[in-house]
Amino acid sequence: MAVMVLTGGAGRAGSDIADVSTARRSDGRAALVVGAASTVVAIAGSWIPSLWGDEAASIMSARRDWRSLWVLLGNVDAVHGLYYVLLHAWIDLVGDSPFAVRLPSGIAVGAASAGLYLLVRGRASRATAIIAAAVFAVLPRITFLAVEARSLALATAVAVWLTLLLLRLLDARMRRGWWWVYALGLAVASYLFLYVALLIPVHAIVVALELRRSRRPRGIRIRPFLLAWAGAALLIAPIGAVAVMQRDQIAFRRPYRTVTAAGVLVDQWFMLEVLALVASAFVVVSIAVVAHRREDAWHGNHQLLLIGGAWIVVPTVALILVSAIAGLGYTPRYLAFSAPGAAIMVAVAVASLPRRWMQVVSVGVIAALAAPAYLDQRTPYWKNGGTDWQTVAEVVPELARPGDGIVFDESVRPSRRPRLAMHAYPQGFVGLVDLGLVRPYDETDGLWDVTAPLAEVDDRLAGIDRVLVVSRSTDGVADDVATLRREGFESTERVALESDVVTVYERAP
Repeated sequence: MAVMVLTGGAGRAGSDIADVSTARRSDGRAALVVGAASTVVAIAGSWIPSLWGDEAASIMSARRDWRSLWVLLGNVDAVHGLYYVLLHAWIDLVGDSPFAVRLPSGIAVGAASAGLYLLVRGRASRATAIIAAAVFAVLPRITFLAVEARSLALATAVAVWLTLLLLRLLDARMRRGWWWVYALGLAVASYLFLYVALLIPVHAIVVALELRRSRRPRGIRIRPFLLAWAGAALLIAPIGAVAVMQRDQIAFRRPYRTVTAAGVLVDQWFMLEVLALVASAFVVVSIAVVAHRREDAWHGNHQLLLIGGAWIVVPTVALILVSAIAGLGYTPRYLAFSAPGAAIMVAVAVASLPRRWMQVVSVGVIAALAAPAYLDQRTPYWKNGGTDWQTVAEVVPELARPGDGIVFDESVRPSRRPRLAMHAYPQGFVGLVDLGLVRPYDETDGLWDVTAPLAEVDDRLAGIDRVLVVSRSTDGVADDVATLRREGFESTERVALESDVVTVYERAP
């Protein structure tokens, strides 16, 4: 009889293990589908918008040889150094077309969606997990990241998977190697984007409140978490110190980087006022409907609300305080890595609706409200107030002849200088003489070319009978044009584009 009981117990235990294994495989397959679908949404049309200044900085830095890149990072942009290294290797493999350099960001959005599905699925129903991943994938700030050759999308994906790992560490005793992965992952994410270090206090709040709720100090081992956070902080400290030393060079102190209600409530994740209003309403619903439930079945949703709330509140408050106390600039897109928290909060609310059709309609409404931003982000001149360098690179070879000179407007801020069109789309400027160039960017310790006004290098006009002038500001090339006129050049053709103007000057007979 005892043998029969023991055998039956062993059989049930084996069956339970098999059921758990089957469920994990099923969730793994679902996560792959979610990630693939999100990637397709993310990369669709990513090649259409013109590259802009920040992306040009990424591409130009990644094109440097290793020695030149090291010199650059010793002076400026060390906070983006890891991304530049990764992009350098990526460009060597696949090239530097707009689609190629933005593809890692699109893939990262898909990876983040898959990770978010697994994260939510570990605490709630499959429907809630799918809703969270779907909402995340269509948030305008996330679809914005998908068409940016910058590090934020990669950092966001790492943040999601680290939070998933945190929950796994809370749930079970893990091998020591996973604690190393967790600590190193926090450091790597911070080297991709420094503010992701704010995940440490977010995770600390989650662990502390879970400890308090469980009232079983021995059930959750706090010491490994403390050691992991301390180790991550030590690894992050060098890049934090370098960021402080380079704060002037990386232009934190810009007058337009101020904290506003619209920036915090709208621009950080939603970018559209109506969408922000609807999403905020869902967040209020999730807090009102779920937070007061005390049944054990609702514990998973409680924990998701805690994670989502900490994820969006702690980094936001920290950046606002830093901006107010230290005078460092605030930019809404810096909080993009907290978008998964917003998606979780919305998903919990939508999933609490009593009918499936209500849930489907709610997700459809959110997607429909986000659609205008998605479509706008994939138009040619969407970036940075109408950047049109792709068009400039198409027009210049139509107007130019081999051996012609070219002059660029240097009066606008670096991210808008039309000179960067030549670096973003070099194929459009082959055979032209860069009259203002003093030293190319990859021979300096800065991001950009060193240039001089045409009046200081007018001897370079000798033997040149045609000069193309590319301007963005109204009078940014006035002095250069005056020099051309003194040398006998007259305007013969002018093409006005979305933001830039290309003018042809020919030497009078």
